[in-house]
Amino acid sequence: MASSSKRQEIWLYLQFPLLSLETLLPQLTPEQQSKPIAIIGHQKNVQQVLCCNSQASAWGVGKQLSLSTALALCPELLTLSRRAEQEQERLQQLALLAYSFSPEVIIHKELGLWLEISGCDRLFKGYDALLCELQNKLQQQGITAVNGLAENPLAARLLCKPSFQTHLPSSQQIQQSLQGTALYKLETSRKQQQSFKQLGLTSLADLLALPRSALSERFDAELMATIQQLNNQRPFTATRFQPPSSFYDLIHNPQGIFNKESLLFPMKTLLQRLCQYMIARQCHCLEMHWRFEPLIGESKQMSIRLSSSQNSWSMLLNLSRLQLERQELPRSIEQIILYADQFIEAPAGMFNLDLFGEQTDNRSSSDLIDSLNARLGAEALFQPVLKQENLPEQAGTLGLANQQTTTATQIDVSYGKQTPQPLWLLDKPLPVQIRNQQLYWHRPLKLISGPQRLCGNWWQNEQQRDYYLACDSKGARYWLFREAMDRRWFVHGLFA
Repeated sequence: MASSSKRQEIWLYLQFPLLSLETLLPQLTPEQQSKPIAIIGHQKNVQQVLCCNSQASAWGVGKQLSLSTALALCPELLTLSRRAEQEQERLQQLALLAYSFSPEVIIHKELGLWLEISGCDRLFKGYDALLCELQNKLQQQGITAVNGLAENPLAARLLCKPSFQTHLPSSQQIQQSLQGTALYKLETSRKQQQSFKQLGLTSLADLLALPRSALSERFDAELMATIQQLNNQRPFTATRFQPPSSFYDLIHNPQGIFNKESLLFPMKTLLQRLCQYMIARQCHCLEMHWRFEPLIGESKQMSIRLSSSQNSWSMLLNLSRLQLERQELPRSIEQIILYADQFIEAPAGMFNLDLFGEQTDNRSSSDLIDSLNARLGAEALFQPVLKQENLPEQAGTLGLANQQTTTATQIDVSYGKQTPQPLWLLDKPLPVQIRNQQLYWHRPLKLISGPQRLCGNWWQNEQQRDYYLACDSKGARYWLFREAMDRRWFVHGLFA
């Protein structure tokens, strides 16, 4: 039955042929970026070209070319050493981007990513739309990518094309392409590759045409496992990617940044990466921390604490800009670091958040509080806060507006259920007279409703009060209470 059959998996492999170059490009000046550039690595104690830009390719520089030959072809070639650690950090960022397209992402050791996309088509209204959207997101990140599609991860990597595919091939097309795949693309030892040549095997079709018994006799267990994976007879057991619990990212500028306006663009880039992280984790941040590292001298730190959770990079950038105006920064900044570890789940019903972070809510009050805090400082703004106290004068206090406090609308005040309470209370309860056995405060008062007993501490009788609603002959209304111990009357608040 169809309901009991296993779902057909669709694996997408992403390869980034220029990742070594594109990781370092943001650290170069516009003048340097316009030059022929090559990334140099060591291969058997020989310096070779790992990748290069189109300007260098026009001079005849290509992959695996020796450094001396590349410089002979292009004397103006700008050579950069490979930064493997920065490449891996960039790959982690790309895995986070891919995680917002598929819940199953695997990082490949050879600078690539696998995504299992079966079942994601309904969210993107088709696989072709998913592939187009993914290509656009990678281009916005300044990343060159090629891809392959198949029914298992290994086949998807083998079928990686020299360009980005935006159409999902059929199963028949995948099988035909897989049969014609050259054997040198398999991750096997040199001895195995030599055996293929000696036997005259050039493609996967030639290899799979041999009887299984002959394969097991001639080749090792690793190749047999590879064949089983290609035939969907063995599961792919690589570790799945999971977003980290905290966010840490930086942008390095060796030339230095000398004014605040120039800081905004790299800060925007870091905030967009933070929001991409929050979209992948389906969370919002409560605070974040900036650190500005100078060429010489001590670093400067700046913290942004929010009155409510947030995941809009534009709003976070505006708050950072406002607070940056009040900061005295080092003369020249070499490195900008953004760190955040205070997250909560995306609040239900707070606003509608689609996959790409578009918001439709009205956050004017929270945005105003955060903007004032950023401009004036966190200690300059206060808000009324209710505490869990029964006595009215003890329940109300002031708290910092950037704290996650409980406001009057969030607490269920028991004394507001039976007897209405005025918005504003007197600074100090004033005594009420009794004239001719009638309450009197400027005018004779008449009780309308009550009593409702409130007490702050049950073991202190003098804190027990009975509250009433009263009015006078002019229609003005008052909030009165009578002390349980000495039976004296006081007016505590006036209604509008």
